[in-house]
Amino acid sequence: MIWRATSDSEAKRWPVGSSFLKGETYGWLKLERPTAESGDPFPPGFVHLPLHVAGEEFCRQLTAEQFVARAGRNGFRRLEWVKTRERNEALDCRVYARAAAAALGMDGWGDGRWARMADALSLPAVEPAAPVPTDAAASATTTRPRGWLAPRNGWLR
Repeated sequence: MIWRATSDSEAKRWPVGSSFLKGETYGWLKLERPTAESGDPFPPGFVHLPLHVAGEEFCRQLTAEQFVARAGRNGFRRLEWVKTRERNEALDCRVYARAAAAALGMDGWGDGRWARMADALSLPAVEPAAPVPTDAAASATTTRPRGWLAPRNGWLR
C-alpha cells in the first residue's frame, strides 16, 4: 500500500497488488540469461543486477519470501507470502518501484520513448549487457553524466 499526500492533513491510499508483483518478480528472476553464442536478446522482464549494487545481502533480501499454502480458519487453503528471513527491504523496494512504473504506463513504452527518456536525462543509450569495469581503478575514474540529477519538468511522465 502506498500513501500519497493530497493536502497538509489528508492522504490517499493506493493499493499496489504486492502479491502479484512479488510473483512477477520471482518469475523474472528465473529467466535464463542468453548466451553470447546464441546472440539472442534478453527476454522481456529479465532482472539485471548491477555488480556494484547486488551483493550477497541484496540478493538474499530480494528472495526473502516464499509463496506458501496455509490452512485458513474456515478449513480452506489460503496462499500467502511468508518471510524466510528477517530483512526483505530489497524485495519491498522492487515491488513499489514496479508499481510506480506500471502506474506511469512504462509497460507500454516503445523503443522511441525509452530513447527520448535517455536523451532527456543526458544519458547514453546502452545495451543491457554493457560490460562492467572489474578493476577498482576503472570504477574509481567513472564520472556521472553532466546534469544527471538536474530537475526536469515532466521527465517522468
